[in-house]
Amino acid sequence: MLSERKSRGSGFWVTLVLFNLFIVAVLGVLLRSKILFPIEICDFKYLLNAHSHFAFGGWISLTIIVLLVYEILPPGMSEKSIYQWLFGSAFINAWGMLLSFPFQGYGFYSILFSALFTLTTYVFSWVFIRDIWKARGGKAVRLLCIGALLSLVFSSAGPIALAYLASSKSVDVLLNRDAVYTYLHLQYNGFFSLAVFALLFHRFGETSGKKFQLIALRFAVAISLSILPSLFLTYLWHYPNIYVRLLALTGCVFVILSLAFLVLVLSNLKGSLSASPALIKNLVLVSMLAFCMKSLMQCGVVIPAVGDLIFANRPIIIGYLHLIMLGFISLYLMAHFCTMGLLDVGSRFTKYSVMCFLFAVIVNETILMVQGICAFFMMGSPKYQWYLWYAAILLSVSTLLIYISRLKTKDLPVK
Repeated sequence: MLSERKSRGSGFWVTLVLFNLFIVAVLGVLLRSKILFPIEICDFKYLLNAHSHFAFGGWISLTIIVLLVYEILPPGMSEKSIYQWLFGSAFINAWGMLLSFPFQGYGFYSILFSALFTLTTYVFSWVFIRDIWKARGGKAVRLLCIGALLSLVFSSAGPIALAYLASSKSVDVLLNRDAVYTYLHLQYNGFFSLAVFALLFHRFGETSGKKFQLIALRFAVAISLSILPSLFLTYLWHYPNIYVRLLALTGCVFVILSLAFLVLVLSNLKGSLSASPALIKNLVLVSMLAFCMKSLMQCGVVIPAVGDLIFANRPIIIGYLHLIMLGFISLYLMAHFCTMGLLDVGSRFTKYSVMCFLFAVIVNETILMVQGICAFFMMGSPKYQWYLWYAAILLSVSTLLIYISRLKTKDLPVK
């Protein structure tokens, strides 16, 4: 009975978050269209705020907390009613941000829904950490879960700082950007990344031996220790003093160390991945490749010449953020849905839908990176905006197909 309720619960929420992903993609098309066409009906900055907040809250964050509960906690804990209330709160507040930001930007209602969403994450983190501390499981998974949720909680310091700067009518551009970068770092490199690896290790490492558990724990420790010192990499654009650089270098050491352990982890998971359908295996491998590229790019800014070029190059920064959001996190989540049976990997429609999404992600990332590299050499072209518009349309079509695929396979049992 508990298994059936777990199947229905996870399936219900995954259906909702996949629809949210489609909405995120549609907003991406609107943003790209605003750049190319004289659309006066909405403000670009307001629409961008809606896109980013809903992508974080309605897609990635909601998906992760749902999977952490249904995948990692034992049935007796995952069936607690408080989690359903928290999922519902996150969903409603994410939609509140979506419906308010396009019309008022940072106004009363958008800030209210943002604050309520943040409060929901506080409560969820407290309840989940308390539960997972009591639950049996691998030390690496537990450490990654706790580190992820602590990063989620501390990341709210960024928006709180922005609210303070706005209320005090501060025009300090440096503090404003630092608040944004702090939030993004703790979300992308903290909450998102650690949670994905917790899900990966729990799903594919359950049958692995003590050797895997030891290497996974070393990876978990290294990547967790990298979060705070690597935060200072984002401050190098205006704090190039020796102390900040030393902290940033320390972060780079832990990031590189975690990459080395990740290679060993993946080699130990080779058997589990090889036994999976080709679609799942390819999604996981591309996702891990994106993570490695992200980590190398992250460490690259410690080199002054490279850092100066990257911080001044908007396409590269956007490409970096999309590399994490789409290439690393979203592709892995698609693979995870397939392993749970929530997307039918035996269906040709599902295969084509997911492969279309994978192709769209690669195309979008390639165009952004080529655009950024060309900007280094003063070779920019307005054609790139058209290419990115086409890629955005392809992303929206592929996410719609995946949502339809989820509806067609909603009755499959969760594995």
